[in-house]
Amino acid sequence: MTDTVVSVRMPSSLVRELRILSEKNHFMDLSEEIRSIVRSKCLRYSQPFSADVKKLREELKEIFEVKKEQETKQELITQLKKLSEKLAK
Repeated sequence: MTDTVVSVRMPSSLVRELRILSEKNHFMDLSEEIRSIVRSKCLRYSQPFSADVKKLREELKEIFEVKKEQETKQELITQLKKLSEKLAK
C-alpha cells in the first residue's frame, strides 16, 4: 500500500476541535483522527444499513440479557419460596 498525501483546508476552529477529539480518542496526531473519521464515513456510505444492523443487534442483546436476568431472579425467588416452605414445616 502506498500512501498519498491529501491537503485539506479547514477553519482553525475546526482544527482545534479535531485536535481535542484526537486526544480524547487517544490518537497520536490529527492525521490519524481524520483518517479514522474518513474511514468510518466511507463505511457508512458504502454499507448504509450496517450501522442500523449493529444498533439493532446491540438492542436485541440488551433485551435478551435483561430477560435472562429476570428469569434468573424469578428462579431464585421460586427456590427461596420452596426452601422457606420446607423450613416452615
